[in-house]
Amino acid sequence: MSFSSSSSSSSSSSSSSLSALTQNPSTQSLSLIHHLITIKLTRDNYLLWKAQIVPYLKGQHLFVYIDGSISAPPQFLLPTTDLTQPATNPSFLTWQSQDQLILSALISSLSEHILAYVVKCPTSCDVWNTLERMFTAQSRARSMHIHYQLATLRKGDSSVVDYYHRFTNLIDTLVAIDQPVPHHESLSFLLADLGPEFDSLVTSVKTQLHLVPLEDIYGHLLSHELRLSHNQPSVDLSNASANFVNKGTSNQSGRSGGRSSSNFPSNKGRSNWNNQRGRGRGRPNFSNTSNSPVCQVCHKIGHVALQCYHRFNNSYTMDNTLQMQALLAT
Repeated sequence: MSFSSSSSSSSSSSSSSLSALTQNPSTQSLSLIHHLITIKLTRDNYLLWKAQIVPYLKGQHLFVYIDGSISAPPQFLLPTTDLTQPATNPSFLTWQSQDQLILSALISSLSEHILAYVVKCPTSCDVWNTLERMFTAQSRARSMHIHYQLATLRKGDSSVVDYYHRFTNLIDTLVAIDQPVPHHESLSFLLADLGPEFDSLVTSVKTQLHLVPLEDIYGHLLSHELRLSHNQPSVDLSNASANFVNKGTSNQSGRSGGRSSSNFPSNKGRSNWNNQRGRGRGRPNFSNTSNSPVCQVCHKIGHVALQCYHRFNNSYTMDNTLQMQALLAT
């Protein structure tokens, strides 16, 4: 009799809890969850996915199903006599109907890769516990990685807008996973590595008696960046382009003059060579011979191998003195 009374009391308590929940019309339908939960669970976004699911289920008074606060009531009622068949417990049918709706909503928010891990889970609580075990270690690692990104955040050459956007993304991610950063720590992360050009602003903020909101700090950073850009010296590109044009013109005129005063025309070979040897102290002038051809047979300047007189002479031996002069000329 004691066992029967205890079972009846537990069943009645479960029935009362379920009846209290079922009186709320919002617990009967989860059709809106597909419009509110826009991020499907993947291997990399468990924290963001959980931040969407938990508030919705708590707002609908349904989180008690997945955290185990409401367990499944007995499926059958105790028979009144030994001859009667056990009847189905209405409380169990109510619980099962609601639990399967939650299970369907959870499954619809999973990606195909994650769904394979929970396809055999019969209840919403089983699905939730399986996902918790899968992603708990990964969530800790993700949280530590975000804190590391905050600690090593640098402005560098980026603008204040980009820098503040990266900062707020990290802060908002920690808030979404119920690990918000205190205001004074957030302020320290934001002002840590702005660069030496912002030292005066950082000193002014740190000397304030009261903590300045992050939005006000952002406005001060934008104003300081604008002031720095106005104080930078401007470069007159018109003078630089004019100097470049003048320099190029002078170089071109110098080259053309050098070509016109060449001492070794290309159509005269041996005669010019001999004339040059007769001038001065017997040393030829090789000042402007860089553009003259050099024969590959006799190594003389002023003609090529196809025009050389010795191209068919197999017994021709080139003079070493002429060879050295030709080499010096090249």
